[in-house]
Amino acid sequence: MISALPATETIAALLNHAAQEWPDRPFLRVRTGETVTDRTFAQVRAAVAALALELRRLGIQPGDGVALGSENSIEWVVAYLAITCSRAVAIPLDSQAAPGEILHVLERSSAKLLLHSRKFADALATAGRPVPCATRLLTPLELDSPTGAGGDDVLAAAPEDLAVILFTSGTTGFAKGVMLTHRNLVSDAVGSAARLTIFASDNLLLLLPLHHTYSSTVNILVTLRGGAHATLATSYKSRDIVDDIRIGHVTILPGVPQIYENLMLAIQRSVSAAPLLKRSAVSLFGSIARMGSYVGLSFGKPLFASLRAKAGLSGIRLFASGGASLRPEVNRYFRELGFDLIQGYGLTETSPVLTFNSPAANRIGSVGRAIQGVELRIDRADANGIGEICARGPMIMRGYFDDPESTANVLRDGWLHTGDAGRLDRRGYLYITGRLKNIIVTSGGKNIYPEEIESRLDQSPYVLESLVFGVERQKGGGEELRALIVPDLASITALRESGTDVDIAAEMKKTVDDYNATVPVYRQIRRWQIHDTEFEKTALRKIRRFKYTSLE
Repeated sequence: MISALPATETIAALLNHAAQEWPDRPFLRVRTGETVTDRTFAQVRAAVAALALELRRLGIQPGDGVALGSENSIEWVVAYLAITCSRAVAIPLDSQAAPGEILHVLERSSAKLLLHSRKFADALATAGRPVPCATRLLTPLELDSPTGAGGDDVLAAAPEDLAVILFTSGTTGFAKGVMLTHRNLVSDAVGSAARLTIFASDNLLLLLPLHHTYSSTVNILVTLRGGAHATLATSYKSRDIVDDIRIGHVTILPGVPQIYENLMLAIQRSVSAAPLLKRSAVSLFGSIARMGSYVGLSFGKPLFASLRAKAGLSGIRLFASGGASLRPEVNRYFRELGFDLIQGYGLTETSPVLTFNSPAANRIGSVGRAIQGVELRIDRADANGIGEICARGPMIMRGYFDDPESTANVLRDGWLHTGDAGRLDRRGYLYITGRLKNIIVTSGGKNIYPEEIESRLDQSPYVLESLVFGVERQKGGGEELRALIVPDLASITALRESGTDVDIAAEMKKTVDDYNATVPVYRQIRRWQIHDTEFEKTALRKIRRFKYTSLE
């Protein structure tokens, strides 16, 4: 499955090992229509070496920051590897961020050079002020280098060398620069590859933005580690994703919850449009699969083989979800269809993966067990075992860039305090209950995790998403619950077109009333409002909660 581990825990060692072990095996793939173009490990390494040498000629020295601004592309991967493997420090930029934010990161990081695509440069030009460092255009020419070895003196790094600084605003609105070393990233890739059981024959769909460490670690470093290959996705549209999977022969899709929500809805719409006999068969098979799951039997694979094939997903052996909370009903839906959909957990500060379920032991509702090298503990657990999730291991960040105070706040006695609340069961499975900063405290001193309530509201077929927050009570102290609810207009429109009348306001009220009827008074939503548009989110589809603190 996986060959011997390189002796040195560096990205350069992973790349050199892969190019030596599997020189002619495809590493990166790009689909154009029905055609797939491959780039081998040896070709990519040669391109990386050529760009690394050019960076030296441009005056980039070990430890210098090199920013990388581009949409997902082979050129992005080559640049990322060239920067890190030449002992410079990669500073990945969000190509969708506002130009002002990007310039702020460039200034704050003191980047010496910006490698960019044409599209990125055009967007940055609208900022109306100059870029504070040298710039260079990324072109496909880097991939036309000869495939000989070469560059051994350039492609080398030490495990404790700083490899990446990731500036992420997350959900709080304050950007911090997370510093990750080669050992951080490679140790996480090794642990993730083992838990995901990556085979050399596997093909991962590179769909998520590469500037985020979840994507770069899993799609690039895990792929390098296992000798597998990665296919760059054409777009985020469900139809394109399915075509990328079918034509590119993808076997693993690392994604975020919204991707699986969209795929689920696409499959459900296709079934709804089918003849009555087929709809009845799907309903019957679903009931059988659900009954089987109660006794530990999996009937979904044989029962829904034709449905998976028609959907273009028959080649998929694993869906992996991270970056945000996955609704259990989505997980159950795919299990009924015969898919393995596993959920994991981590932070940018942890390179990023801390836990993952495994295909052989997938516990729905949990984010899995610690991967190799990770230790977990729950700090200040309450009577229900819920407290702050803390972690330590070789994948924990060096600290926040130029911010010793924030670093000291989260790194204490060798443990990273994640700021997330959760619990561990007796077998080591981790359950996330919410963010500590989001906790709502009632007048009676009760702690409420809004994410748990949102998960309940979002189960309604008429709700796209919701956001629950606390507002200070005018009398008695403490907070009371309020909610913003976004209707699922696509589903509601489909129902109306099929002849079912839907009163949106009435359905939203019923959703809240049904929830309130099942919980104690202190957990009830006192006021709520319909929100017309989706909430603003991060690249990994987490709601920027700080932007929504009151009803409109």
